[in-house]
Amino acid sequence: MPNKYVLPEEAAFLTNPEAAAADRVTRQDYWFHAKQRQGHPIRTDAGNRLHDLEARLSDRPTLVHVVTEGDPDPMPPAPAVSVMSEVEAGRQRAQPAIFSAVARAMGRTGGDAA
Repeated sequence: MPNKYVLPEEAAFLTNPEAAAADRVTRQDYWFHAKQRQGHPIRTDAGNRLHDLEARLSDRPTLVHVVTEGDPDPMPPAPAVSVMSEVEAGRQRAQPAIFSAVARAMGRTGGDAA
């Protein structure tokens, strides 16, 4: 009698130790799908615990940390060409006077205290 929870290709894969050990991602997917068809889906937290256990048992982390020699992006990006609006140009022209007024209000001399 065929098992309605595990498809034949999944059963063939899961019962082959070499194939299941070689491709753990497919093994985990087949197992999760079989559990879901049984009516027992694996929740995210349980899946994370299983993944952590798999990583500890196999001593193979899923993520790989790549160390680059030197700066990975040595050239700075080209400056964006922007057209300055009249308001921005006026604000930049008024900035030294604003700094001076703030410095005088605070009782300091020199225009760059603000």
